[in-house]
Amino acid sequence: MGHSPDSALRKVFETGTNEPSSAARTIAAGDISAIIDAGALRRVAYGSLELVRQIDFPVRDQNWGTLPPKVTRETFEEQPDGFRYQRHFEVDDGALSCSVTYQLRSDGTVHAIGEATAARDFITNRTGFTLLHPIAGVAGKPVVVTTSAGTVQAETMPETISPAQPIKDIAGLAFSMDGVSLDIAFSGDVFEMEDQRNWSDASFKTYSRPLVEPFAYVIKAGTTIRQDIHLRITGRPVPVKTGEAEPVQIGPALDEALPDILLAAQAGWLPDSAGTKVLVASGLSALLLRTTADDAATDLTRAGAALQALSGSLDLEIVLEDNAPALPQLERVASACRDAGCRPRHLIALPKAYLKSYQPGGQWPDGLSPYDAYIAARQAFPDARIGSGMLSNFTEFNRCRPDGLPSDFMTHGNAAIVHAADDASVAQTIETLPDIFRSARAIGANRSYRLGLAAIGMRSNPYGEAVSPNPDQIRLTMATWDPRARALFGAAWAVAALAKTEGFAIEAMALAAPIGPFGIFAAPGPVARPWFDDHEEASVYPIFHALRFVAGGGQRLQITGIPTELAALAFASKTGRRMMIANLSGKPHRIRLADTGRVACLDADRFEAAVRNPDWLKSALTPVSTPYVDLVSPSVLFLEAEDTPKAQ
Repeated sequence: MGHSPDSALRKVFETGTNEPSSAARTIAAGDISAIIDAGALRRVAYGSLELVRQIDFPVRDQNWGTLPPKVTRETFEEQPDGFRYQRHFEVDDGALSCSVTYQLRSDGTVHAIGEATAARDFITNRTGFTLLHPIAGVAGKPVVVTTSAGTVQAETMPETISPAQPIKDIAGLAFSMDGVSLDIAFSGDVFEMEDQRNWSDASFKTYSRPLVEPFAYVIKAGTTIRQDIHLRITGRPVPVKTGEAEPVQIGPALDEALPDILLAAQAGWLPDSAGTKVLVASGLSALLLRTTADDAATDLTRAGAALQALSGSLDLEIVLEDNAPALPQLERVASACRDAGCRPRHLIALPKAYLKSYQPGGQWPDGLSPYDAYIAARQAFPDARIGSGMLSNFTEFNRCRPDGLPSDFMTHGNAAIVHAADDASVAQTIETLPDIFRSARAIGANRSYRLGLAAIGMRSNPYGEAVSPNPDQIRLTMATWDPRARALFGAAWAVAALAKTEGFAIEAMALAAPIGPFGIFAAPGPVARPWFDDHEEASVYPIFHALRFVAGGGQRLQITGIPTELAALAFASKTGRRMMIANLSGKPHRIRLADTGRVACLDADRFEAAVRNPDWLKSALTPVSTPYVDLVSPSVLFLEAEDTPKAQ
């Protein structure tokens, strides 16, 4: 058994931050319900049917970072025909004063009003309403669009992820979802839609200020902008069938292996000699090193020493200068590899300009191209598999596709906090990963598929000048150092992301780094680390145990009985059959195991023991004494199953 921490410490163990989470409140008017959470109207639903994922009024700076609001007044008001909520807030030391009002009525209408007044000239990339549509019941389905000129046209929502805005010039949208009609009217600006699955957000987003307009723009001092959104909900949802949950059971082998687990590396992310010894014991031995021609000698010397101890393998991501020929740069990297005794198996070379994002129809960089980099990489590294793709998100891969490149594999990364950083939104990104993998497969045809770093934090910012500094470790969009990476949340997110690769034949992926912002080892850094900074004996983060458990995993095994809100994977290991289940749902779940064997749960009660001891799982795994297991959120369950499952 573990030690049960107090509520404040439990939150640190779960999320890595002392920042209080928002106090969500459910409101209702007749059959219509919604959740008020940090000033946003979440999950507008008719009974159990989600119709709108979120309505919010964000204020974004000129790097697309969301400015934190200072709330000055907030009111909740029950009315005879429904509910009214109002929030007043300021950003940037009072430069912009905003108010948002949401009203739900029992007649099936929802009204959102947003206003923003500038005290001084205010520079922004977006200030105004965003409305998020869920994926389920929307993707691939018909939609009726009313334009700003009043014309009505029938469209179809994209099934695979759209690289550009699937719908523009929006004044109204109408959907039919499981027996319910949803009509949405927008006023105060011209709206358009983007497919947020590009950034792993689990939504389509309708927003104002079309992207053809200049960015950034200025709200003049003394100016007030106002926007309105009206929802009209009619019909009745199709009844949902419910029944007793099946037991969770490991099934037969699938025609697919687990991805190889890589550790992302760059300057400052490799462990010292003591950390390398622990890394050897973990079974994690493959590095995905990002370097440049100028840094290669230093980076590869350090990586080569680690790889020698690990008996490991090396993959490379090489960033090239745009204004110099590709081949001489790559030959310098190849020389550094030889000097360090490293032979990369896989590599991709990409011009530095392509770490940024460009609209499909916009101005693309001059100078060195991805094609130039690919051809030169073939010459400089004739024995390696050469990839194509992007070193940032799927967004950039979708907009700059590797058409015409006979590459051996394709690649891209993923960050979960591009648009939103609250726990619920980050957890929802897991829902989108299969759509990303499916869309990438459609783009890449028969290429092998190897993911780069897929994590919560953002490694670099393709959409602005820099990532968001986050020294105090709060939930912040576009930050590299996200506090959840060293918490239970980060471990559960990594397990869930790995689980969602099933069915897509992904060869490899990086879910963490040895140290640094995505580290598996508990090393100090340039940010606050609640609890860890006061406990030097803590040596690893929870994600270490998740990756160690899956290291060297082979054939994937089928799983039945997993609730839709949980994520799970099973696989054959050297010692038998293994399974991991991650709970990021925000609520506890009771499951019934059909398999016997040894089981352990990594949660807040066991956090301290786990982070102090890299070998924690060896003693934590104990015989299954009851088939019923209660999984809190966030947590990870580990099971080493017996060869033959016993009936329960």
